[in-house]
Amino acid sequence: MNRNHVAAMFIGVLVCIPLLALYHFGYFKATAEWFAVLYSRGFILPAGGLKQMLWLQYGYYTCIAFISAWVCIEMPSQWRRFAFLLGGTFLTTTFACIMAMSGVLFEPISGSLALWFAGIAGIAVGGSVNAYRCHVMRDYFVGRLSTRLFEELADQNNPAKMTERREITVLTCRLLNHGELATGIEASQFEELATHFQRSISGFLIERGAYLDDCNARQVRVFFGFPLTDEHHALHAVQVAAVLRNHVATLTREIDQRFGKKAQIGVAFSTGPAVCGLFGVSHFESFSAVGDVIDFASQLCILNAEYGSKVLLSARTYALAKDNAEVRPMEMVSTVGSSQMSEVYELLAEKGALPEPDIRARDSFWQGVVQYRKGDLKQAQESFNSAVIEDREDAPLKYFMDRVDLALKEKSSPGKETPKHSRKLAVT
Repeated sequence: MNRNHVAAMFIGVLVCIPLLALYHFGYFKATAEWFAVLYSRGFILPAGGLKQMLWLQYGYYTCIAFISAWVCIEMPSQWRRFAFLLGGTFLTTTFACIMAMSGVLFEPISGSLALWFAGIAGIAVGGSVNAYRCHVMRDYFVGRLSTRLFEELADQNNPAKMTERREITVLTCRLLNHGELATGIEASQFEELATHFQRSISGFLIERGAYLDDCNARQVRVFFGFPLTDEHHALHAVQVAAVLRNHVATLTREIDQRFGKKAQIGVAFSTGPAVCGLFGVSHFESFSAVGDVIDFASQLCILNAEYGSKVLLSARTYALAKDNAEVRPMEMVSTVGSSQMSEVYELLAEKGALPEPDIRARDSFWQGVVQYRKGDLKQAQESFNSAVIEDREDAPLKYFMDRVDLALKEKSSPGKETPKHSRKLAVT
């Protein structure tokens, strides 16, 4: 039994005891007689007249008091609370008329008083409970969630629901050359640079519905699908990441102009099961998630430095959002301690946002990757050459062209093994 149920029971008891005392001392006797006269004038009554059943009066106002208190505490909308009270009053009056036509004298005043007194007390308690809940949750979520999502989370009134195993999408944005930047400029400048990176990326992602899990000088990590449940978390992450590409490009130019340093920023996201809940001790508590999906996103993010790509995503994320994303394949990867291979993709844009030349180049690139994996090196080389767009740098394309060239050289040298097209992810 939670706090709201206890409060509803307490209010119900406080309302019912005075009403019972009033009945005992005959305060409702005159009211019942007045309604008996009113019913006799307005309805055709049974031949035996009206008989009062006190147990019905007691039972009705007792039940209605507890129900009214509980509903007005639990219901977050104020206008719905008062709509419930008005509707309850109407039903009580209607019930009294129906009982009169059945030969039972039932006065609606005590039931209506129980309804309104318990309801008003429930509204008062509910307001304080909601305010207290918002106050407690504010310490955990303000600055990590947008205002709209925080209000939605506070209205759910079920913190225990956030402790469970669920599928989420993790997006990691990382300063890939943070070590070089930290040693290449003054400490105060790097502090300013890292703060600018953190504020810019975290603010951008929070505004678009992400939950900020971690934010430090090296990376920003956010969740989609937690703490609020979102069955389309992968799709929303893809949509945000597609827009984030342009934001990262702008941020890179700002850092270059402001600090005279070239920042390498990579983004990656992965989808999978995680254990979500409240972790930590004392002031270090926070709602977070634990699982391989989080480590995998960080490992993918580092791969951006290898490929020269901007945004990478896992096979599971792509499977959930493939109808809304333009991608091209990279390599097959596996984690340390696992032999299971998984495809990695580069996100290019949202579905339908690529111009025709880029689509042709993407298709040629995709064909080249497939041919490279099959060992058709000459055909792969031709496909990659067809994927070149004039006056445009394409680091992932150059990476694969170099791999094919190296494979052709190694193939022509006897005794040398053709380079692999898969890799083991490094531990972060």
